[in-house]
Amino acid sequence: MLGLALGGALVLAEPAAAQTSDVDHLERLLALEQRLQSLYEAALERDAIDTSLGETLLEHESEHIRGLEMALRARGRRSPRATAPPPQVGTAFASHPAFARFAADLEAEAVGSYEEVLPVLRSTRLLLPLGSIMASGAQHVVALRQEAGDDLLARD
Repeated sequence: MLGLALGGALVLAEPAAAQTSDVDHLERLLALEQRLQSLYEAALERDAIDTSLGETLLEHESEHIRGLEMALRARGRRSPRATAPPPQVGTAFASHPAFARFAADLEAEAVGSYEEVLPVLRSTRLLLPLGSIMASGAQHVVALRQEAGDDLLARD
């Protein structure tokens, strides 16, 4: 009986997931990338990140945003304005390691969002560009963990 109940719940959950369009996914990913861009801009202004690393990450986020905006325009949608508030000043900006750990967590969250989106996209043409952005985000996590002085081989 439990198996039937769980199976029924999965069947009910499937149509809701199927209703999410590629455009909805792209808009959500764009908001995450805009949040990261805003974060790196603030970190550079507050000297919370090594300048070279911060500028590289900011450039990458700008490229990700451009790519997502192009994908939205190709689907007849204008890019939504960023809905994420600018990053708040707090303990994340107290030191380079603190900021790097904070940013690594946000980058990991974005990578997780791409992992969720890629298998459910309707357009296979989005797989390569979004997979590339996801891989870049994973590289950002590694660079930020290294900047924080964290053990890159440690298991969480």
